[in-house]
Amino acid sequence: MKFRLLFIVLPFLFWCCARKSEKSTIGKPDSTQQITYADSGTSSFRFTEKDAIVGQHFRTTETTYKVVDIKTWKNCLVKFHTVTDDAPGMEGQHRSIQFELGTLDNPAKIILKTKHDCDEILFDWEYYKTVKYGCCGSLDQFNYYDYQGKLLVEGAEIQTAYIPNRDSRFYLAFLPDQSKDTTTLGTVQLSYSSSEIYRIKIKSRQPASDEYYPMGVYPRLALRSPNSIDTYDKHQKDYSLWSLEHSKIPWPQQINGFTIHVDFDLDPKLGSLDILLINGKPFGKDDKNQEYWIKNRRKR
Repeated sequence: MKFRLLFIVLPFLFWCCARKSEKSTIGKPDSTQQITYADSGTSSFRFTEKDAIVGQHFRTTETTYKVVDIKTWKNCLVKFHTVTDDAPGMEGQHRSIQFELGTLDNPAKIILKTKHDCDEILFDWEYYKTVKYGCCGSLDQFNYYDYQGKLLVEGAEIQTAYIPNRDSRFYLAFLPDQSKDTTTLGTVQLSYSSSEIYRIKIKSRQPASDEYYPMGVYPRLALRSPNSIDTYDKHQKDYSLWSLEHSKIPWPQQINGFTIHVDFDLDPKLGSLDILLINGKPFGKDDKNQEYWIKNRRKR
């Protein structure tokens, strides 16, 4: 009877041991696998100066890594070196971020190395963007760059218009003027690429309200289409130009009959402006830097 029980129990014990051994190897790297690439960096923290207003100043330096997907090279490795100067009572912070971009196939070969004074850098399929957090009531500021490190567009709100199922897009943004010139409200940007950016400076005989100084007043931008099939996603801030999906006209000449509506609704006396796009150009003009006077609304 004892031998019969032993024959029943032993196979079960062997099966349990085999399962335990199998589980213990899951997730563990093979010690014989060759490591083909490795990198490391340093991080640190130190006090700098101290004052009675904001308290103890300090500096942090960090080295971090991130894998991102971008259009040209697909999977890439980004190495960040971030230096931040801050203090407990200071409004905002000063941060500089340097990054090196390489492909996962050959991360040692650097595709792009650059440095920006900003609070954050985010990577998108078509571009990367820097973010500078708003301070003292001002808005966050965004800059879009192509993967050659060249500026595409900048502003507090950037809109994208693209043709579905095609590699064609452009960007819209407004940059308020912060100079002492009270007749200049700011600049509308229409960007097809880093080498094809139209800037339309908006002038006004009525100065903006003092309550927007020194940040400047922001208008409401809207791309108006002559075709009802085109749509706008207010959450993503992008336009889908379905009407151009099968267009045979070269890009960007096919952007024809669209209007950029600029409405200074926060300061109604300033009025509004419609920028007609003819063959992809503001008002059909070749000039990359244009200037227009807005028709102010009359006081009632």
